[in-house]
Amino acid sequence: MKSWNELTITDDFIFCKVMQNEVLCKQMVEVLLNIKIDKLQYIEPQHSIIPEYASRSIRLDIYAKDSDRVYDIEIQTTDKRNLEKRARYYQSLMDIDQLEHNVDYNRLKDSYIIFICTFDPFKEDSLTYTITQTIKERPGVLYNDNTRKVFYNLKSSELKKEDSRLGNFLRYLKSNEPTDVFTNTISKEVLDVKHSVRWRKEYMTIGEKIDEEVAIELEKRLPEELEKRLPEELEKRLPEELEKRLPEELKKRLPVELEAAAIELLKSGVDTEIIAKATKLPIEKISELKNNL
Repeated sequence: MKSWNELTITDDFIFCKVMQNEVLCKQMVEVLLNIKIDKLQYIEPQHSIIPEYASRSIRLDIYAKDSDRVYDIEIQTTDKRNLEKRARYYQSLMDIDQLEHNVDYNRLKDSYIIFICTFDPFKEDSLTYTITQTIKERPGVLYNDNTRKVFYNLKSSELKKEDSRLGNFLRYLKSNEPTDVFTNTISKEVLDVKHSVRWRKEYMTIGEKIDEEVAIELEKRLPEELEKRLPEELEKRLPEELEKRLPEELKKRLPVELEAAAIELLKSGVDTEIIAKATKLPIEKISELKNNL
């Protein structure tokens, strides 16, 4: 987890706090989608949608509504290679979230899922990836279920040439350097958030909770993970670590110790070739030890 001073607008915590500002959030949506909005009726950062049935809940970075549309805006800094499926799931739960209050399907608002990525999500160097659906047998006919998915790629070479408010905004996200009125306003809001004792304390509290959860999870999973990774780690690190860390007197006993280690690994079912690489013992020696077990 980053330190407080390292955080920028592309970190979830800062992005969510800044976009609580209704004016900035409205302008951001207008810039990203090239639309006009009269008024955002609802803005909630870190909005949670928890289905009543036993399935995975989600937490949206920025969830907003106007009279006709709902929006989810996500800042994505890590390529987990699951954006298509995530966008699909997010959109379905946003529909469910609306239908809690009205079961008439015709009342579902248009929904927009927007991912702003610090990497290229589809490896095509496009600045914008707008996902639409068509009818296979009639490629020119749009299948319009009133959903939209838009991905922005801050790594695109097209960004340098994009002479628009969108280009200025995306370049600001990439460089943290404002260049127009809108990005200057965002930059000042970021500074206000960074100078807030309240937000700093909240961030530190979140960090402490995450550290506790990680520690608990590691305590539960470490033996299992070590068992899975033992052959790989031995192959990579055992010889050099032994060379660096063993005292001289133990180095003299190294062949004996390695044979003992090899025997234990054989008992655990580790492949003989892996043991040979990890211990630097000849494969014939490993086979001999295996036959003697």
